[in-house]
Amino acid sequence: MPQPRDDPAAARWTALVGRLRADADALVTEFVDRVRAIGPYGRGVVPHEVLEADADRTFDYLLRRVAGQPVPERLIDIGPSIGRDRARRGVPLNDLLTAVRLDFRVLWAGLVERAEPAEEPLLVAHVEDVWAAVEDYTTQIQVSYQAEAALLARERQGERTMLVASLLAGRDPDPDEVKRLAVALDVDVDADLLVAAATAAAGPGLRRAADRLGADGRMVHVQTTGRHVVLIARWEGGTGAPVRAALAGVPCGVGPLAHGLADVPHSARIAGEIVDVSTGTAGPRELTDAWLPLAAARLTDTAAELVRSELGGLAEVPHRERERLLAAVRAYATTGSVAQVAARLYCHRNTVLNRLRRFAELTGRDVTVPTDAAVVLLALECLR
Repeated sequence: MPQPRDDPAAARWTALVGRLRADADALVTEFVDRVRAIGPYGRGVVPHEVLEADADRTFDYLLRRVAGQPVPERLIDIGPSIGRDRARRGVPLNDLLTAVRLDFRVLWAGLVERAEPAEEPLLVAHVEDVWAAVEDYTTQIQVSYQAEAALLARERQGERTMLVASLLAGRDPDPDEVKRLAVALDVDVDADLLVAAATAAAGPGLRRAADRLGADGRMVHVQTTGRHVVLIARWEGGTGAPVRAALAGVPCGVGPLAHGLADVPHSARIAGEIVDVSTGTAGPRELTDAWLPLAAARLTDTAAELVRSELGGLAEVPHRERERLLAAVRAYATTGSVAQVAARLYCHRNTVLNRLRRFAELTGRDVTVPTDAAVVLLALECLR
């Protein structure tokens, strides 16, 4: 805070700060030398000439502040501008704050070096003022950095969303678009990718799974496509159990592992189809779990004809008998064992054989014959 002009102590303090301002180049050199020991700065993320120019303006600003002198318009925005610049250059916030707090060390060392023995009480009296000026400056930089980083994140997310939407909408991805998306997602264009799809209702669960997957730093992107929510994640774990563990508790369809971004649209379409034919599923369902319902769904116009031709013989059978016959057929198709079917349905094995025989008489299909069983199972899926 400015002191009265006739305050001798204030005049001596202003004179001491003035001696340091006269040698501000030494402060800049000291700061730049020290800041080069901080990772990103040592690697040249911020060019040398930018560092020097920013340091020169920074010490001009801070010295005016600690001397209680007015700050000119050209220096008012120096802190926020540095925060925005470092965010755009990708300097981590912790490294930036470490660098900014060097300002106090360099500034204070300069004051101590230039103070006469009789001026030591001045240093004691003003140490908090110097510290407060640097901390306020640091806060300005941090706030502007965080605001710029949030803006950049939204811009990057918007670009990723646009590029992923374009990828998923086509069947023959443009190679240049695929490369752009690889850069936006920060993933190799040929990386293996896990692709899953869920309904809008199951979307929150899929997003929570994405958060878990991304916790170890892997690339994960979740996007709403209209009917589905689609997850794309870099993947090294293979299929089967690792996928079920990663997506545990999420009712979703999992497409074939995409070997590169260009394979993602195909995998996403299959994942969406699996979701559409899966009802009452509590967890992830891969293609190996969904061949029958998927094939039945793709029959479209011929599905009804398949049901009529293969199961039409059951039409005149009383409802309760028809349900018993179908239960036996489904259980046998699952186990292939008359004994296991009998145990599952709580009846004698001869009863099971009689029901299978009766079904064959009515439909002309013997489910103990693999080719007949395949046709019957497909017809039953269409019946669902």
